[in-house]
Amino acid sequence: MNCMLRKLFILIAILSTAFVLQAAHAESRPVMIGAPGQFIIQLPDVDREALPEMVRLLRSQLIEHKQALIQMVADKQLDGGDALITIIMPGGLLYAGYKKVRYEQAKNELDRVSADIEEFSGDLLAMQSRSAPVVVALQP
Repeated sequence: MNCMLRKLFILIAILSTAFVLQAAHAESRPVMIGAPGQFIIQLPDVDREALPEMVRLLRSQLIEHKQALIQMVADKQLDGGDALITIIMPGGLLYAGYKKVRYEQAKNELDRVSADIEEFSGDLLAMQSRSAPVVVALQP
């Protein structure tokens, strides 16, 4: 009997959640793409004139962040003083390991930001309006 009540409670909870989620998304109108019977997706409105400026702004912020990361990577790199600390102090190997991990994290973050900058640069090139007319022809 206890198992039956538990199953009934779970069924009621699932159905209630389904109705609540459906009501929560009811105000946004889905855009139907494709034929009936296919997936329905919701596309946000995009201001096509402001989008390149937003991408430029984000790219410039990433470039500033990259410059700060370059300085951080240079600061976190192991040097002679760190080698001396590693040799002399007890726990020096722990210090060197920690310093090495922090250096690798900063280097990975720098690589990620550099890749994002390159991606945004490519996106900006793709968004530029074409000044020359484009001719498309079918190959016989």
